[in-house]
Amino acid sequence: MILCACRIIAFVCLTSPVYAQNTSATLLTEENQQKIELAVWKYAVDTPLLLKTIDWLRELTKHSPESTAIAELSRLQFMEAQLERNKNRRIQLFENCVAVADRALALNKNDVRGLFWKAAAMGKMAEDSGIVNALRMIRPMENLLLKVVALDEKYENAGAHRALGRIYHKLPGFPISFGSDQKALMHLKRAHELFPRDVITRAFYAELLYDIGRKEEARKHADFVLATPIADEDALEFAEYVDIALGVINKTGGSKFTVGNN
Repeated sequence: MILCACRIIAFVCLTSPVYAQNTSATLLTEENQQKIELAVWKYAVDTPLLLKTIDWLRELTKHSPESTAIAELSRLQFMEAQLERNKNRRIQLFENCVAVADRALALNKNDVRGLFWKAAAMGKMAEDSGIVNALRMIRPMENLLLKVVALDEKYENAGAHRALGRIYHKLPGFPISFGSDQKALMHLKRAHELFPRDVITRAFYAELLYDIGRKEEARKHADFVLATPIADEDALEFAEYVDIALGVINKTGGSKFTVGNN
């Protein structure tokens, strides 16, 4: 259960770009941000573009004091690590992602992007490294995400709320760990309020609602997920959330819906 909760961090991070964090950093011009967003969106179908963008941003931020630009490099490196099939190499890439996020946070301890992508990479490292590392990392991950919520709850389509909701839902409760359906409901409800059309939130919310006995509400959210068109660029990440929704639907009588596709 703890490894599952850590894995959720990575899932919730992969979503449509949201410009929720305002910044006056000179490197993140509108043109440069759009270049980054394109690489993130297409990372699963255009790896050369992603790697080229990483090299460009790494060079651009080599001597930069701008935490936001450095944190965006961490975000891109997270996407690169997601694609790595070799476990040891993948762990190394996520460690690099954490190191770059730490570089951003050394410049600004409240950099939302750095906090968020560090938590995301830690979740993947915990998933790959086993139960001992999962136990060691889960509280620091929670603290990072709570700080993101306090600073900018809308960042990445309320990604911190989503991640916290999923963690609290999937972790065992006291005395084994700190899972809590009440906390999970609070965070996922808030994420849904902020971004009601977000597929990831709706999938997580559906499963939580089913598990706490609110089956009719759960079914509505699951149906929404299956009815939402999914672009080819999003198919790899969204498959996980579609599977969650299908699980809820299968437990509530089946569905006439087919998975949305553009």
